Amino acid sequence: MNQLIQLINISSIFIFIYFFLISFLYIVLILLSSNKLREFIKIVNNDVTIISNYTKPISIVVPAFNEEATIIDNIISLLDLNYPEFEIVVVNDGSKDHTLSKIVEYFNLRKIDVEINMLVDCEHIRAVYSSFALPNLVVVDKINGGKADALNAGINLSRYPLFCGIDADCIIEKNALLRIVKPFLNNENTIAVGGFIRIANGCIIKEGKLVEARLPKKAIVRFQIIEYFRAFLTSRIGWEKMNALLIISGAFGVFKKSAVVNVGGYSKTIGEDMELTLKMHEFYKKNKIDYKVDFTSDAVCWTQAPDTLKGLRNQRIRWHRGLTDSILRHKKMILNPKYGTVGMLSMPYFFAVEMLGPVIEFAGYLFLLLSITTGTLSEFFIYVFLMAILYGILYSLSAILFEVLSYKRYTGLNVITKLIIYSLLEQFMYRQLTVWWRVSSFFNFKKGSKKWGTIKRRSFQDLEK
Repeated sequence: MNQLIQLINISSIFIFIYFFLISFLYIVLILLSSNKLREFIKIVNNDVTIISNYTKPISIVVPAFNEEATIIDNIISLLDLNYPEFEIVVVNDGSKDHTLSKIVEYFNLRKIDVEINMLVDCEHIRAVYSSFALPNLVVVDKINGGKADALNAGINLSRYPLFCGIDADCIIEKNALLRIVKPFLNNENTIAVGGFIRIANGCIIKEGKLVEARLPKKAIVRFQIIEYFRAFLTSRIGWEKMNALLIISGAFGVFKKSAVVNVGGYSKTIGEDMELTLKMHEFYKKNKIDYKVDFTSDAVCWTQAPDTLKGLRNQRIRWHRGLTDSILRHKKMILNPKYGTVGMLSMPYFFAVEMLGPVIEFAGYLFLLLSITTGTLSEFFIYVFLMAILYGILYSLSAILFEVLSYKRYTGLNVITKLIIYSLLEQFMYRQLTVWWRVSSFFNFKKGSKKWGTIKRRSFQDLEK
């Protein structure tokens, strides 16, 4: 029994130090984010039409696999974007449903002959479609190779120096491209910019346009809204401030095409978006080339979130496998001063907190149960557990506050009160469930499928329910 008590005490001290350091990092990220958000708030209300005179043309690449439920709305919304010069390259990655036929029929497309510049490797392209009526819409039909391969095919077919990767189940706001391109205009060394991903479930979307942002009815989706707030309004803004942002979301991000070609395009991994960002960090740091990976929270993309436990489980397991795979592929960057703030700050953070954090937290829950059942629960262990919970709540409340003070997509006392309540409830059951999923994926991440990871898509009209 004495040995058990000693083990629990040592574990308590370790977990206390671990969560204390995490909490300190959270506070730093919150402070950095609050400072950056002051700048964003001023920008949000600016007239973006002034920017349109200085923009660079963009190729929008939309990888699609079995997306017949949303692909038409997605393309309609993209065609209506407020941007001077852009093209849409939809890549049908061997879909088994009617994705391709629906696009061809709805937009009255025909096969065309085109010379393909193979800048990066991709599977065989079977056909390319376009029309005289919509010359800026190109549809590529290729053999299935996965999302990364589809994005590479889109890069090969794209004509412009910048390309925007966007998921086929997403709707981006009308001025989103004008907002996300600004860092490229402000700094010629910018190689990638991420946008703000919001959840479309519960919102009213008509003809590919967001009419009204509403909270979804399902608790499982409301919890995810809190998570997205934390990820985009605190974490990513904070890391961008240090030029140490490790991920540009695959749902909505813009890249300098030459920078992506320099690193060989997307890798065929389960976490292709993070892997690409890490490859670019490594390449530019190693070759001592000035660069900037940026994030702009006023460029908004609305995406479908899983609304079932099965769908959420599959998504979180896939995300954590992708994160683990990417971190371990680039482990030589961890605590390596040659890679600057990426090597000394963000890589150790993502390794110790994002990758190993679920394992340590799960071990803490096991020790808590063990100490309760054996009657060895100490006050110190209770304080450690409460500290972890309270700091998690603080992080969530800070993100909600940033949302209320800045972008105000969700308004009204009733809505804000619900968000606060769910930020408290999230710490119990939901948090432990997602921790367990991440732990289970961590130990078998190499066994995970490298194929498309998708949730069951629904039309955007169905998402209102």
